[in-house]
Amino acid sequence: MAYNVEKLTKLKALKQLAERIEADFATKKELGELSGRVDDLVTLGGEPNVITAVKVNGAAQTVTDKAVDIAVPVKVSDLTNDSGYQTEAQVSAAVAAADHLRRRKVESAAAIDPAAADAERFIYMVPKDGGDSGDKFDEYMVIDGAVEKVGDWAVDLSGYVLKEEGKGLSANDYTAGEKAKLAGVAEGATKVEAGAVSGSVRINGVETAVVDIASDEEVTEMLAEVFSSQAG
Repeated sequence: MAYNVEKLTKLKALKQLAERIEADFATKKELGELSGRVDDLVTLGGEPNVITAVKVNGAAQTVTDKAVDIAVPVKVSDLTNDSGYQTEAQVSAAVAAADHLRRRKVESAAAIDPAAADAERFIYMVPKDGGDSGDKFDEYMVIDGAVEKVGDWAVDLSGYVLKEEGKGLSANDYTAGEKAKLAGVAEGATKVEAGAVSGSVRINGVETAVVDIASDEEVTEMLAEVFSSQAG
């Protein structure tokens, strides 16, 4: 050290030391009070940096070396299935077991056994004799224990009128009387125009009265008659 520890010091220096100790350091009393408060916190479970319990949904977890390993599900199968979700295997099994229709080729309708356990699960394809391209099979199903034909591409055109050149219709579909009535209608008979005279229309060029409208003179006469009688 560079100074002599045997030298005497001034009272001023001692005062500065005392003031610094008072400002920077706690007293014995203050330390005692602080120690009591720490003890109270520990008693109430407030020991710092120590995990005493970790719970997941109310279940206490094991604490090892101040650490807790919480398992987090990473796939649906890790969860409790309380919503009825189905796995891929379950869906495939349900589809395979479903009562859906399939096709089955048979030589004839007589070869279909309606009493078979799975008879109603098939559409039976029976070859046609001389069927057209795209229509080589008749379709049958077993419905309520009976064999029923359910499909046919054939179209019955019997009763339809064949097209004839120059005709919109190939037959007279209305009566002779109706035809004569239509022929007797004058040219332009459906043409109606406003008439040249008030209260009339012009039909086929002929002025035809529709309503009878009073003239100005008739109106004047009526008013005079009414008001003259009231004045008397």
